[in-house]
Amino acid sequence: MVALGVDFGTSHTVAVARWPDGRARPLLFDGSPLLPSAVTLEQQGLVVGRDALHAARRAPERFEPNPKRRIDDGAVLLGASAVPVPEMVTAVFRRVLAEFTRTAGGAPDAVTVTHPAGWAATRRATLAEAVRQAGLPAAALVPEPVAAATYFAHVLRHLVPVGSAVVVYDLGAGTFDGSVVARTETGFDVRAVGGRDDLGGLDFDKLVVGLIARALPESGWARVTGDPRVYRQLRDEAREAKERLSRSASVTVLVPGLDVDVQLTREEFEASARPLVERSVGSLAETVRLSRLTADQVAGVFLVGGASQMPLIATALHREFGRAPVTIEQPELVVAEGSVLVGAAAAPAPDAPAPTPAPVPEPRTSPTRPAALPAAIPSVSAPPTSPGPVAPVSPMPVSPMPVSPMPVMQRPPYAPPRPVYQPPPVYMPPPPQVVYYPVAPPPMVAMVPLRKGPWSIRWPAGFMTFYAIVLYIGGALLLLLAGGLNLVDPETNPDITAEEIDRFTTDGLEFGAISLVFATLLLNAAGRARRPAAGHHWYPLALCVIVAVGNLALTAGFGQVGFLIATVVFTLSTAMLLLPGSRKWMHRPPRPPQAPARS
Repeated sequence: MVALGVDFGTSHTVAVARWPDGRARPLLFDGSPLLPSAVTLEQQGLVVGRDALHAARRAPERFEPNPKRRIDDGAVLLGASAVPVPEMVTAVFRRVLAEFTRTAGGAPDAVTVTHPAGWAATRRATLAEAVRQAGLPAAALVPEPVAAATYFAHVLRHLVPVGSAVVVYDLGAGTFDGSVVARTETGFDVRAVGGRDDLGGLDFDKLVVGLIARALPESGWARVTGDPRVYRQLRDEAREAKERLSRSASVTVLVPGLDVDVQLTREEFEASARPLVERSVGSLAETVRLSRLTADQVAGVFLVGGASQMPLIATALHREFGRAPVTIEQPELVVAEGSVLVGAAAAPAPDAPAPTPAPVPEPRTSPTRPAALPAAIPSVSAPPTSPGPVAPVSPMPVSPMPVSPMPVMQRPPYAPPRPVYQPPPVYMPPPPQVVYYPVAPPPMVAMVPLRKGPWSIRWPAGFMTFYAIVLYIGGALLLLLAGGLNLVDPETNPDITAEEIDRFTTDGLEFGAISLVFATLLLNAAGRARRPAAGHHWYPLALCVIVAVGNLALTAGFGQVGFLIATVVFTLSTAMLLLPGSRKWMHRPPRPPQAPARS
């Protein structure tokens, strides 16, 4: 008895057959395990796979590259005919059945088909009906993250204890799915699912096409985009270049129709792809956050999907989650093989033929992979309601060929803890005793409150602080006005000439800068005047004299009352600073703190 697992993807479809001895091998379509999901409408009907790609060169209008993206559409216009979407999906599964029949010599006994975890019942019903119309047995539908987690645990042999979870990063051709799959007592369960329907490997292919377009002249790019056949060949070249950039630092792309070589480097590709990668990693991080999963519960981060081979993705995930993600050489085969393992575990094992009840015989195993799986994998329900009858998954009998039973790789329900070797305690001599003689504590220094200066100091310091704030505001306004005058066009404003604009701009910049400098000096002088320190009496005194003289000159020149008030204020401040009390305050050093008397 042979089981079949199918991963119907946006760009490619993968099918894996599981033989009775436990071996799981992918089906080869034209020598490759990847069957293009594309379809083309020909006179004899729908053709699938690479035949569809070759036929699209002659009639691109009758070509549909991604039927999975059109799953919600009732029909798709191929040429002049409207083809229902279920018929296109059925054609893909019919091609899988034909290859399986040629390889195994008959139809499969059990079929499992994967689907995104976020698909609703309507989409799953369409998928199940397409499988039935193709002539396959009733399929058990398995969520893609569950299949990936099963592969992670039972093929890669990573430890996933009950209570932990596997974070699955699934980047396919058309969509991105980020999931958290938890391990429970009964199997794997999708704990949280997220993703983006507008992000996939095709979007990265468009980035490569854009890099090629930037390297071509406009006339050459117009020739490429004007011919649909040439443009489709360019998209194929871009996809191959993206895959080669995952393995090498630079590639050369031959532009079809122009016979021009374009050099692409991984550095420029990653620079353009980084926003898309960060968007997908951010979506996965949000999914993990919503699942309330702690860092200790994460058994691993698993990369799934053909587009996940880019080194930039692994680097971004490592930076986000603090651990290196797990990837394999062909990540596009993970979901299909994991689904057939889930289907094998869901099928009940038959009883051994005997007149009396006997225990279930041990299944055959291969040297590389066990045939039976632990009972921790969940039972997969039959597909949702569809127009035709749905039968349960057929059981997978064990070959009656006598084979020496091999132990099944599964964890027992309870394992006693292993004794841990503990070294005997080492004798450590006690430290030598040190005798401390009483020593008089140092004298405590009392906090002396900050002394305020006399009124002849406080008033000039306050005037200098207020005038500094005024100068800051005025200087900033002058600089803004000088910058705004540069935007005035003398031709559109006849009231002002270019010479006047230059003169006003120069004067505004000069007075604004001088105002800001004097404001800073005044603030510094006010602070020094408030603190008693020897040798700084001349500094605030000189500034008060300069400000008073400057405002006197401005009063004589402009006649403004404000300049006259500033002249009077700073003249009085100069007189206050010359009083004996001010001189005594500023020339006497601060009094040192005194220790309190010991009682």
